[in-house]
Amino acid sequence: RRSYEPYHRSVGRSTDFHHGSPTRPVALREGQVTPRIPARIGIKAHTILLVQPGPKPETRTFSDYESVNECMEGVCKIYEEHLKRMNPNTPSITYDISQLFDFIDQLADLSCLVYQKSTNTYAPYNKDWIKEKIYILLRRQAAKAN
Repeated sequence: RRSYEPYHRSVGRSTDFHHGSPTRPVALREGQVTPRIPARIGIKAHTILLVQPGPKPETRTFSDYESVNECMEGVCKIYEEHLKRMNPNTPSITYDISQLFDFIDQLADLSCLVYQKSTNTYAPYNKDWIKEKIYILLRRQAAKAN
């Protein structure tokens, strides 16, 4: 398990998240090695986020984004919506990255498909890859804020 520096984010009441429509399952094989994405690909690589919060296939949803970074923001927003549902009377909620990662780990499935222009295909990525990209995104945001 990788150790991450604590990054904090606040959740306001005005954040909205729109879940995609139910979709057919797209399974990643357990232990599958995902291809490495060059750092520049996150700029504008169409990304599909696949989420299965519970054990039942009916809980599967998808959302699509114009870039990997937008997708990672979408994952954060899913967690923020979860926090708002769990704390409906709290006007402002702060969480750190370890709490977000615990939430990701408890999802039945979370993966994304990132468009690869060179092969005209979508490459699958797992929870660990998503957590790494979120860590990078939040670290950059924290650096800009300071």
